[in-house]
Amino acid sequence: MWSGLGGKAAERWAALLTSPALLFWIGGVLAYVWANGGLFGTDAGWSALAAVWTQTFGTTTPVSEAVLAVCALLLVAGSARLADLVTPTVLRLLEGYWGRVAGPLTALRGKAIDRKITRWRDLARRRSELSNGERQRYQRLNAWRVGVPADPRDRMPTRLGNLLKAAESRPRHRYGLDAVVCWPRLWLVMPEAARTEVTAARARLDEGARLWLWSLLFCVWAVFTWWALAFALLGMIIGYRTILGGAAVYGRLVLSCHDLYRKDLYTALGWELPADAREEIRAGQRLTAFLERGPQLAEPT
Repeated sequence: MWSGLGGKAAERWAALLTSPALLFWIGGVLAYVWANGGLFGTDAGWSALAAVWTQTFGTTTPVSEAVLAVCALLLVAGSARLADLVTPTVLRLLEGYWGRVAGPLTALRGKAIDRKITRWRDLARRRSELSNGERQRYQRLNAWRVGVPADPRDRMPTRLGNLLKAAESRPRHRYGLDAVVCWPRLWLVMPEAARTEVTAARARLDEGARLWLWSLLFCVWAVFTWWALAFALLGMIIGYRTILGGAAVYGRLVLSCHDLYRKDLYTALGWELPADAREEIRAGQRLTAFLERGPQLAEPT
């Protein structure tokens, strides 16, 4: 038992030592040292840091140093845990759930989306006679359309929001299934291999959100030195790119799970999956109503 607990603890501490939280606090120490004389040389800021340490904690003993080291690790662990708790909120903000402010920005982005869709339709009509350059442009636009909701009413003001909203809304257009309502039930009937892939993609999405959040918080060290802003901006760019990559993979997997395992969902609930595509959309709408509001609105056939 103790061996197992020690192994789990070692894994968590190893993950903590490579987390953005630790880099955030180390960056704060380096920024303070830089502001008080630099990192190297006889007048480096390490002496100023040591003076502040002595003034705050006095002369330390090996026992007190060990206690302070544990407290420092607990500070890093606590801040990392707090960042984990606010990660879903950060993702929703990056998606574009901004209340009334989102309306005008969504309309503005919608105009750019409409222009691209118009170009895509023009190229699609002439698909058999496109030049090499036009064919490459058509392929890029075709791949871009995967990350845009089919219904303009589902659009979001950010690229990330459109990526996730497209994955969320496509099962409704294809099968009549509302992913928000049906996904928890579908998750329970999916095989372990599929759930593992979806979990890994979601973990990458959350990891990018945490990196973006810690990079944004890194701006506070700009009170000591200017380069904190440069590192913060670089981290936010890398974090957002990681989020977009994770969202694209996560969205494709969510849609693929509806493609492959919706029959298992129907079977588990005692419903019959229609063979006709249009009838399946109506059956999916009834199933969604059944799961959302109860059997009085949609009875199994």
